[in-house]
Amino acid sequence: MIIEYQNEEIEALINHRYMGQYKSYRSNSKLIRTLDKVIRFLEQAKDINGVAAITSLAYHPLTGSPYSSVRVGYETKYRLIFKEHDDKLTLVLIELNEHYGDH
Repeated sequence: MIIEYQNEEIEALINHRYMGQYKSYRSNSKLIRTLDKVIRFLEQAKDINGVAAITSLAYHPLTGSPYSSVRVGYETKYRLIFKEHDDKLTLVLIELNEHYGDH
């Protein structure tokens, strides 16, 4: 799938440049490694059904929202939130949140 970035800061994070709200993630090497893996999985999937088939990602459409999410690794509490565009098979990543609001 093609991945577009709505947010310049998350694109920078994916490319290992740390800025803005994601600057503090620089020291979280476990998160960065697992995020790299998740992005590779998303890029290799042919469509959203391919993403859903990767059980380790725990893909979920968010109820009452135009967004969906995938888990970023088993040992982190982060999920990648994105918007699906089926016509282009494109995901627009919008933010990286701590799952269930844990801080």
